[in-house]
Amino acid sequence: MYGYEWTERNGIYRLSLDSKIEKEIRPVFKEELDYFGFNGHWTYPNTKAPLLWAEGIRRYIVNGECVAEAVGGGFYTKPTIKIKKENLALAPIDIEDLWKENERIMLGLEKTAIDAIRKYYDKYSAMGMEFAVAFSGGKDSLVLLDLVSRALSPDKFSVVFSNTGMELSTTYESVEKAKKYWSSLKFYEAKSHLNPEDSWEEFGPPGRRMRWCCAVHKSVPTILLFRELTGNYDVKVVVFEGVRAEESAARAKRDEISVGAKNINQINCSPILKWSTAELFIYLMHYDILFNDAYRKGLFRVGCIVCPMSSSWWDGITNDLYPEEIKPLLNKVEKYAKATKSESEIVSFIEQGGWKARMGGRGLPNGGNRVIETINEDKISFGFTSHTQNWLDVSTILGPVVSFDEGVYSQIIANQEFHFSVTGENNNVVTYWPYSKMDRFVLSHLRGIANKVAYCFGCKACEVQCPVNAFTITDKGSIYVRENKCVHCYNCIEFTNGKGCLAAKSLSTTGGENGMDLKGMNRYQHFGLRRPWLEHFFAMKENCFTAGQLGTRQYDSLKVWVKEAGLLSASGKGTKAGVPTPLFEKLEHLGAGNPLVWAIIWTNLAYNSIISKWYMLNVPSGDTYEKNELVFQLGDDYSKSTRDNAVTALLETFRHSPIGSVLKQGIPIASGSSYKFSKQGWNTPDAVAILYAIYMWAEATDRYDFTLSQLETARGNADAKGVDPVAIFGINPEKFKDILQDIALQYPDYIRTTFVADLDNVKLFPQFKSIDILDLIQR
Repeated sequence: MYGYEWTERNGIYRLSLDSKIEKEIRPVFKEELDYFGFNGHWTYPNTKAPLLWAEGIRRYIVNGECVAEAVGGGFYTKPTIKIKKENLALAPIDIEDLWKENERIMLGLEKTAIDAIRKYYDKYSAMGMEFAVAFSGGKDSLVLLDLVSRALSPDKFSVVFSNTGMELSTTYESVEKAKKYWSSLKFYEAKSHLNPEDSWEEFGPPGRRMRWCCAVHKSVPTILLFRELTGNYDVKVVVFEGVRAEESAARAKRDEISVGAKNINQINCSPILKWSTAELFIYLMHYDILFNDAYRKGLFRVGCIVCPMSSSWWDGITNDLYPEEIKPLLNKVEKYAKATKSESEIVSFIEQGGWKARMGGRGLPNGGNRVIETINEDKISFGFTSHTQNWLDVSTILGPVVSFDEGVYSQIIANQEFHFSVTGENNNVVTYWPYSKMDRFVLSHLRGIANKVAYCFGCKACEVQCPVNAFTITDKGSIYVRENKCVHCYNCIEFTNGKGCLAAKSLSTTGGENGMDLKGMNRYQHFGLRRPWLEHFFAMKENCFTAGQLGTRQYDSLKVWVKEAGLLSASGKGTKAGVPTPLFEKLEHLGAGNPLVWAIIWTNLAYNSIISKWYMLNVPSGDTYEKNELVFQLGDDYSKSTRDNAVTALLETFRHSPIGSVLKQGIPIASGSSYKFSKQGWNTPDAVAILYAIYMWAEATDRYDFTLSQLETARGNADAKGVDPVAIFGINPEKFKDILQDIALQYPDYIRTTFVADLDNVKLFPQFKSIDILDLIQR
């Protein structure tokens, strides 16, 4: 990816690896200038050529100088323009001059992309795979399609337009133009069997981390289309897509080839992954490839007309220019806002993108937890407040039902025999036993089946995960499993990372409605626990609170934090601070800069800090979060100021202590004048810290002999007495077994593990307490 630098010629930039400018850039046309009223300030000709450029979408640039800037925007507000230089006389940009300035680099980029396309075709065609270009009608897919058409003959690939039913009218026009422009190519349309308005009603509006729409309206219809075209259920498809690293931090982490990332039968190839928009627009304009008209009006990307990933720029322009097209889905957003916000908050909630933070079913007519799980006398039961599928139809995914006698079924799951019954009014209670024989995989899969039974309405997202044509959705939306074909691979359960059903993932509740009592979450005067403050406390102990180095409210906050961290006794009332605890004595010599100290503190906060525990149990690792998203997830049981202050204190802790960047519980990422926080999880945890945390769990639950399955069962349960290390530190559950085995080898006197065959037993020794574990620290 090249940066660019401005030359002295009108609108001409030079691509360069050494350039200091690496911003997204777009051409600005007469249509956009007229739309925003620039003709009242500047003069310019009636031309189809670009007249200037915009950097970062909103900053209008003439030869490196910012001459105007757009501000604001939202569904109900058109962006406004601030003119910085009056009376400009604009001239058309000479596209051929721009090409000549960058011809050598552009030809090199083209050759690299075309060579890559041919290389991947040769590799995967030898494996019998099909090939497609994902076409959206936007600039990226236009460049990609042209490159693929130059690299491969028309009979080697198909072009698939994923018609989500949510596109701008200009996009449909662009698709028709493309069919004429590349008349020798085979164009197909992939479209979900669900109408967008119906799917939004069932799932609720999509969110930034709840993009069910991409699966239901894009990737799933594409796979189903290729199965239909080839007559091959197990068809493998290489999809050339116009994804670019410049578009987002998440896409910047992608590889050019991604196997099974979206679907087990799909390989995604991104030949222009490293291209910038500066390169992209040179290509489009030099080769005079058709433009989606939306770009001429100021839009920078084209996609679904209401999208949780869209910018306020997009929202403001689309609703102003295409109000009738946007109305049906915007109505769904407004309906959701009315169910979750007060009348005075609705407009700002929508305008500022608060709805895009949705992660669960709160505020949705069909949202909420439909499955009630109970464990009693070696049995696990699933009670359904409502359900859409029949347990007996779905449960054969787990294994064959081998017998039925007097109301009791016998089923083979993972080579073990279990029994179950289906009872209650409308068959709304399912009970399995013996619970003691269930490992964490059996439990996870049972929960996945329960969610399918409770929530599935036939979106077909899981149908395409089946490799053997055993799982299908009938025309009536019912799950049908061909038992003679099912190999019990569990792909149809595991693809949602734990929920078992895409609808369940979207509709079940989290945050303030997960049963966790959030009373007392705001005790910190909005201040976080900062490393310099801990150094101050380590140096002066309880005397620090009268030293006058911090403000009164800061000391009040510090006092709460160190008490909840287990470093200061809770006996101090009012102005009395309490005294340092035995835990303090164990950690003091390590210093406030030692990550292990902060790991012990974070573990204690799991038991004593409401907002910290909530974050551990409800905010998944592997993603980036903004403050307002976390505030929203806390629900509406408490005032916005209470939630805001609690989240602020937590995020300040991440910014100013090793918990954020070293333990990777919330790595701060500067974003304009604020921060985003990336929760990656502690991928190299200290053995003593894990052992300390697991002894804390044992003390809280009074269980020193347990299985990993029992740990997992309690994980995420707000009512559970203990919080396990996986939840505390955001560790990948799949790696936790290996971590425990390594610790058992290091400290066999403190922990024993038996991980063979179907056993996953962990044994601790009750003569030791969690604080004793700290004696293992090397001084």
